[in-house]
Amino acid sequence: MDDPRPVSIHSLVRKGLGPAQPVKARPARINHTMRPEDVFRATLSDCLAQMTANAATLRVGRSVEGLHQLRVALRRLEVVLKAFGEEFRQDWLSDLRGRAKILSARLGPARDLDVFVTELLDAPADASEREAFLSLRTHMEEMRDKAWKDAVECVAGADFALLAEDMAALVHSRLPLARDGKLSRMARRLLDRQQTRAFKRGRKARGGDEADLHRLRIALKKLRYIAEFLAPLYDKREVKYYVRELRGLQEHLGAINDIAHVRATMATLLRETDTKRIAPGERYVAGLVAGWYRARRPHIAKQALKRWKKFRKVKPFWG
Repeated sequence: MDDPRPVSIHSLVRKGLGPAQPVKARPARINHTMRPEDVFRATLSDCLAQMTANAATLRVGRSVEGLHQLRVALRRLEVVLKAFGEEFRQDWLSDLRGRAKILSARLGPARDLDVFVTELLDAPADASEREAFLSLRTHMEEMRDKAWKDAVECVAGADFALLAEDMAALVHSRLPLARDGKLSRMARRLLDRQQTRAFKRGRKARGGDEADLHRLRIALKKLRYIAEFLAPLYDKREVKYYVRELRGLQEHLGAINDIAHVRATMATLLRETDTKRIAPGERYVAGLVAGWYRARRPHIAKQALKRWKKFRKVKPFWG
């Protein structure tokens, strides 16, 4: 299935002429008449288009949303390569997935600090703590600047360009991939496989352990991506309801993940600034911020587990 869009966007990005606005994932462009290989390539094409378009925003300046959408594109790309790679039994796709995962990890610190500085660093502070709080924010902004420098270098580097080129080549290749030519059977297997994984993670997360809840969040995110990829093959209303419930659960689990990020970020700050003799007041405020979020965790975890219990009863739209 030929699609000139990814190649044209990719070439524009390489020339520095790409769109300067963040681009969200577009609705899947597949239908029942397509072969499994064509669905794979069309889905890969959409991930590549989102990836290269958002990379362009980082080439012309600091775009917080552009970086966010670039990481979303890379995560979606990882899911496509893993899900279809397993289905097609094409182990070599795991190498491409690994490269996408490495790039996403390199962009992670900048995105995490974007979220921390703009959304999470607002814990209450008394007037007497305001100076130390502002000093803490200054240190966080310095860490953020360094992380952004690394992110821009990553996008401008050879690894990113080579991955984009390899993805474009795969989109337009005609390599035989699928072992089963029936699209409906393949779609059901992809969804069943990821739902089974998510439910397995959910059983382990019932105790509220932070690591188990994190793994559940990741499994559910992958399930949502696969559901969105294959959505045009099913009843629109049923898909919409299922994805809406899934998103609601993810928001609860995401709040727990934010708390973990606060703790990790504060630890990194104190470790990196230890040799600079960080002021006692600033250490105190860092502990205050981490403690404020930590105190919220039990309630959030309880709500997340309730939402998970509700989601388990949602009927899968694929039957």
